[in-house]
Amino acid sequence: MSVDLSKLVTAEELAAQAAARRANAIKAEVQARIFAVVDQNTQASLLAAMVAGALTSADETTFADGQAWIEATKQAGRDAVSSGDDPIWPAVPAGVAELAAQF
Repeated sequence: MSVDLSKLVTAEELAAQAAARRANAIKAEVQARIFAVVDQNTQASLLAAMVAGALTSADETTFADGQAWIEATKQAGRDAVSSGDDPIWPAVPAGVAELAAQF
């Protein structure tokens, strides 16, 4: 009986596979956290309202806070992937979920 060495998987390959699975899981968590507050359709509707000038100045501030939170959430995911540490998720700013619920 001979052993087919081409079927062997190195420790480096296993580590790379594990890192890729972890990165995909973190990316999915980023999307789930954002979409739990404001899904894609709501984001588009809010942006359209912002561009059209249909938001109050308070809503514009909340919209900006929401955009900053989305970017911070994405960055927390990227940081966790690159560092190997657990993500430190930013809190949803006050009023963002309520504004999103209106759209």
